[in-house]
Amino acid sequence: MAHGNDKDGRFPTTEWTLVARLHNPDATVSARALDDLCSQYHYPLYCLIRARGVAHHDAEDTLHDFLSKLLRLDAFDDLAAEKGRLRTFLAKSLDRFLINRHRSASRRAAHEVLLEDVRFPLDPKLEQRYERELGSSADAPDVIFDRQWCELLLQRVLALLEAEFEEKGRLEVFKTLRPVLEAGGSLRGHDAAALASSLSMTEPTLRTTLVRLLRDYRKLLIAEVRQTVEAKEDVEAEIEHLMSVMSR
Repeated sequence: MAHGNDKDGRFPTTEWTLVARLHNPDATVSARALDDLCSQYHYPLYCLIRARGVAHHDAEDTLHDFLSKLLRLDAFDDLAAEKGRLRTFLAKSLDRFLINRHRSASRRAAHEVLLEDVRFPLDPKLEQRYERELGSSADAPDVIFDRQWCELLLQRVLALLEAEFEEKGRLEVFKTLRPVLEAGGSLRGHDAAALASSLSMTEPTLRTTLVRLLRDYRKLLIAEVRQTVEAKEDVEAEIEHLMSVMSR
């Protein structure tokens, strides 16, 4: 297995998942993985804290302390107990952290690394975003967290797919069929003839192109979900969960 890493810190084989990289004994690899985790899960975790009834500023402080706690080398030892699912591990770990924080003031261990060593996008309009998107939501906190996790994951998949089509010089095809993809992948409800005409294709060619687009989308989706679970056999279950959450 190759061990050289590329420019974005990921290894060239899908076996090097985010979960595996978090456990990597190489501090550079594990630190980059934690950086990725913080970037990808910052908003869903913030939403979970807010949905638990915590005000904005307290939620920011709580998330800051929680992510700092994750920097301890043994923080991910409990992943196995959550069947290797990073999503479940983070949600349950945060809930436990909130309970402990409520009981007593959080104390930072002397050997713990400062959060400033981890880079994640700070959104100055975080509170407004939450109030706009979820302020009136009656969903349970865990449902809110899962949905935000799903939405961000699907956004990453679409961004990766768009980049692939742009590299192939077929960006217009992706942009034209993206609404079909986002609507579930069926041409039902769409003007297939108009779509084909806009791409200078016949309708049969359009349908073949859509099938290939859906295939590429699923391939990228599987690869992204694989980053968040410990075992290959967990991928399909996570995708089924993702689909169920987004259909609610």
